[in-house]
Amino acid sequence: MKNIVSRRAAAVAAALCLSACAHDPAPVAAAAIATTVGSQSGSAASVTANVPPDVLATCQRIPAAMDSGHPADANRLANECLASHSLPVALREQVLQELTLINMALRDDRAALDSQLAAIELMPAPTDVQLLLLAHLYGTNQRNDESLATLERIRAAHEITHDLDLTDGASYYQELGSALATKKRYQESIDAFTKGLALQPAFSDIYHRRAVVREVSGDAAGARADYVQFARWASDREIDATVRAKLASLGIDLAHERRHPFGDTNPLYNMAAEQVEKGRQSLKSSTTPLAKAEAYSDISAFSDGIGRHLDALAAIDKAIALAPDNVSYKQSKVTTLVDLNRIDAALAYAAPLRKRAHEEAAAAANPAAVYSTYREVSGSAALAYIQQGKWPEAIDALADSAKGAEPADQDYMATLYLYVRARSAGAAPANAYFDGYIRHASQPVFGSYRRWLLLYMQGKLPVSQVYMQVVMLTEPVAIQNALAETWFVAAAYERYVKHDDNAARAFVDRLNDLQPYGTNEWMMVQRGGA
Repeated sequence: MKNIVSRRAAAVAAALCLSACAHDPAPVAAAAIATTVGSQSGSAASVTANVPPDVLATCQRIPAAMDSGHPADANRLANECLASHSLPVALREQVLQELTLINMALRDDRAALDSQLAAIELMPAPTDVQLLLLAHLYGTNQRNDESLATLERIRAAHEITHDLDLTDGASYYQELGSALATKKRYQESIDAFTKGLALQPAFSDIYHRRAVVREVSGDAAGARADYVQFARWASDREIDATVRAKLASLGIDLAHERRHPFGDTNPLYNMAAEQVEKGRQSLKSSTTPLAKAEAYSDISAFSDGIGRHLDALAAIDKAIALAPDNVSYKQSKVTTLVDLNRIDAALAYAAPLRKRAHEEAAAAANPAAVYSTYREVSGSAALAYIQQGKWPEAIDALADSAKGAEPADQDYMATLYLYVRARSAGAAPANAYFDGYIRHASQPVFGSYRRWLLLYMQGKLPVSQVYMQVVMLTEPVAIQNALAETWFVAAAYERYVKHDDNAARAFVDRLNDLQPYGTNEWMMVQRGGA
């Protein structure tokens, strides 16, 4: 989003809600067993301590076979591993879970169900994720009563705590809606799907399933609306010839809908406009200089978010006049000056703030807390230096911003570091802080699209996998912001790493179609940054 760390943080926190807790059962299961037998550490290593080396080596080769796209080889290795009588229970259960996903990849639903049942039998208390996957596999094997019974088992476990939506989210309602549809309980099925979409509004599979149920139940208009939403959010692998023909028969322009996933709405713009109006109302009701200053600050921040940068500058100047010692307001002015493309003025205004940050950090027992306080000016200065092509200064500013950031923001700062190095064509220096961070942050974090984006920028996974993390987010504002970051990084990767201008231009077009108001990414693209 625009402010790498934001003066708007408190006001936007509820709107962004960047956590993702609802996932498709199969990906969730993959995440649940992401720690493979080849990466045991600490006390977990004791699980493999007494396994014969040749058996352990076979077990450890399973993930690599899957990662390289050879599920049949992975299946053979998993069965060879399981044939050993020396496997500890914990390792056997883990390999059985891996085998479930392998069988699903091979489209062997019966075998997948068998391995999942075998895994659960070894567990004293199966997790919700494992039970959701079991319910899903019962469904694919037409054992619908058992699917419903398994889902009821999950629901009952959360009856007292009332945390089903928080814990299992849209995935539970995805499977419940599907199971109910097989029993021709169509309205209940639609209601379940609707609950799931309220929790995860870009869940393409639920739109598809609800469309089918609505079609069967005679709601042609509702079905078409769901097919439109499906077209907007579906991944490439979900769009085959049959789906294309179906969408075409309904007069749905697939390419157009994919370019405009939010249709005629713009969540980022609408959120910012609403907050500007709230700021104006707060200004009217303010009775103290500090309250008025805070209202002007909010008006400024969110005016930037709707592209009214001169209004933002006027408002932040008023805030500073009322509270001249407020460091946050001064950092805000730097951001607005960058938005106005007054780069020299922004850096001049930022200089004393950044000097103060370095001095305070040098004397602090907790330098990260100081860098956190000054994160906005560091991030905005980094953007200004990037625009000027001053690569060492840009990287230093990014590092300052990252040192006081939360993990997800650190992931994104590290991604921007790689962007700067790629864009500079080798002229930008290496940075020990970022290089160390990247070595440490070498594994995907399920539900954190920015970690996947960092790995994508290194060529370690495709952008489609980043997209699948983005659409798991729970709020439209968060999704639009994440798409802005994803399409920007993808454009930069294609242009500066792969040197494919046509592919880069396609991602730039997607970003422009998205119109993510208030984001740094759209600003940088409009200024030739990708």
